[in-house]
Amino acid sequence: MIFISMLMIGCRSQEMAAVVEPPPAEEPIPDPVPETEPAEILVVEERFTFERQEDKASHDENTYFVIVGSFSYRENAERFLVTLQGQGFSPVILVSETGFHRVSVDSYDIEAPARSRIQQIRSTHPEYHDTWLLIRKP
Repeated sequence: MIFISMLMIGCRSQEMAAVVEPPPAEEPIPDPVPETEPAEILVVEERFTFERQEDKASHDENTYFVIVGSFSYRENAERFLVTLQGQGFSPVILVSETGFHRVSVDSYDIEAPARSRIQQIRSTHPEYHDTWLLIRKP
């Protein structure tokens, strides 16, 4: 009798010890990545003058200017101009009616190419993600 009791207890503990495996986990389905729309382009309309006469001669006919930097102090704008030249840009400094020194890397007589250039700069130079459009007031 003792032997049968021991045998039954042994069977029960094996039953209790049996591990039930969970069903295989399914691979999580990643959320679709939404296509990102280009960031809004800030547009400012103001009057300005060219800091240098040679810049005026080459850009005076244009209305739309691609701005990558704006500074209160001329010295900061000039330092940034040198940095941009080292990156292959041909920047000019515009002095706004509000006294800011705007650093422009391109100018256009039509708005669409100016906007395209801003998107191109933002994608190839992420550090200039806040590049914006300046429209010259008459």
